[in-house]
Amino acid sequence: MTKPITFVPLFLILVASSTAHALQPLDEFVRGARARNPANREAAANHAGAEARADEAFGRALPALSAAATYTRNQWDVNFGGLEVAPRNQRDAAATLAVPLVDLAKFARISAADRIAEAAAHREQAVARETETQVAQLYYQLAADLALADVARQALDVVRRNFALTEEAARAGTVTGLDVQRASVEVERQSQQLTSAELEVMLVARALASQTGVVADVAAAPALADDLHHEPPLASFAATAPSTPAVRAAGAERAAAERGATAQRLALLPTLGGSVSERYTNAVGFLNGHHEAYAALITVAWAIDFTSAPAIRSREADADAARAREEEVRLGVGDGIFRAWSTIEAGIVRSRSARTQSAVAARAAEVARTRYRSGVGTQLELIQADRDAFAAEAGRIQADADLLNARRQLRLLSGDGAPP
Repeated sequence: MTKPITFVPLFLILVASSTAHALQPLDEFVRGARARNPANREAAANHAGAEARADEAFGRALPALSAAATYTRNQWDVNFGGLEVAPRNQRDAAATLAVPLVDLAKFARISAADRIAEAAAHREQAVARETETQVAQLYYQLAADLALADVARQALDVVRRNFALTEEAARAGTVTGLDVQRASVEVERQSQQLTSAELEVMLVARALASQTGVVADVAAAPALADDLHHEPPLASFAATAPSTPAVRAAGAERAAAERGATAQRLALLPTLGGSVSERYTNAVGFLNGHHEAYAALITVAWAIDFTSAPAIRSREADADAARAREEEVRLGVGDGIFRAWSTIEAGIVRSRSARTQSAVAARAAEVARTRYRSGVGTQLELIQADRDAFAAEAGRIQADADLLNARRQLRLLSGDGAPP
């Protein structure tokens, strides 16, 4: 009596999930990105440089002390009335304290430099958020790819066993050679699916390591599950847009540009400065025999030329452009929040539908397998049912990964980096 063909139920393989959780938690990759990501390091350096330039601008408005000493070897001694005007060995030293008293343009530039430093601080936070969004995107895609590779690997084992059983049945004369060929084609097709899935795992893992400096452990996929809860109303997230680092950075940059334009207009006004200097010399001929002498000065300076008006227009244009960029960033953040929130709402429907589709496709594959065993169904029906079951499970995995990623993206865009 010929032994009937026994097929391993594909849906049992597809719905099974690994208990191992070898892939590190997302927070470990986020910490790695904060410490090692080149964009984050560049933003931190820009912040430090902007603060240093702000201190430099402030320092120019503070009193400045300068000192100088010279030694002169003269060919001849020059004397008048017994006083040396130019001694053979002439020594001079001077110290000067200069104090800017009124320079409105300089004070405005100090304010502009402070706003630039503030913008750099917010920009550093914004870059960190952008980096984390990329890391989260890569992480959830890697988790999905690992799960897809597991499913493809187990499905390949199923079709290989089915191929072996079909060959055995062909030798017994219960199936045709065409059935064997079809089973062989399924093995090759599923092998290609596995190769593609493993390639995606390698590529995404490499990209994640480049962003974070953390090598992902791809021995097993983490669990991808979402309770399909709805998010709070969109308005609660949209209200946080003005306080996000990107919008605050754009606002500080706009303020800096406006103060720069103000400084350029104030440059048309005179400046007032004072200085006190103390001088020592052994050439006392013009000092009535005194070796030391001080001098105090008050200086009023006013300068205007044909570049003043174009410079003012240029700074005002920079301010207009900064205001436009601030509006662009604000709208962009709002659109991003709306997109992420809407994606979650659609993702909930998609995940719920994908789970139902996966379960139904798995049952359909089992029915097709039962029909084929009993001789009622065809091998083509079974092959198509198994393919549908595999595609449905792959869709469920990707839908859940996309939903989890969208929840994280929403909180990063709205300024709340906490997990959903």
